[in-house]
Amino acid sequence: MNNQNEQGPNETNEALSMYDRASNDTSQVKAAPNPAPNSREEVDDSADEATQTASSFNAQRKENARILKLETKNKRREQENQLRKKVATWSLWFVLAQLVITNTTIVVYIAAMLVLKQYVPTEVLITWLSSTIVEIIGILWVIARSLFPFHDRHRDAKGEKHRS
Repeated sequence: MNNQNEQGPNETNEALSMYDRASNDTSQVKAAPNPAPNSREEVDDSADEATQTASSFNAQRKENARILKLETKNKRREQENQLRKKVATWSLWFVLAQLVITNTTIVVYIAAMLVLKQYVPTEVLITWLSSTIVEIIGILWVIARSLFPFHDRHRDAKGEKHRS
């Protein structure tokens, strides 16, 4: 298993594709009838131990390659989930900090206008409230869409595919 961990995923995929091509090529060749009564694999009518060993070795190698590919895929998915969690956490903290700064600024502005006994324009308050609500909804929408992708006709299925 240690030796196979040194192989890259591309080598594993290439080995699997070569094996599949070889299987497809040999499946088109008509085999001679098997005169042996047993179900053991034979090469040139020989049912010796070397043939069985080679066959079991190849089967084990293919199974190990399949397992390695699945392990690699699972590891990538775990890393993606960790990254999603980190992005969501940092985004929420960023939004919180921005809202605190924005709200503090607007409260200071309104307090200064009241102290100076000047009119507080309603446009400022409407813009502040609107931008705050749109920002919260927008950031949460992006995070939710990233964590839980929709399966509708508007999604970018091609962009969501992983290149492995």
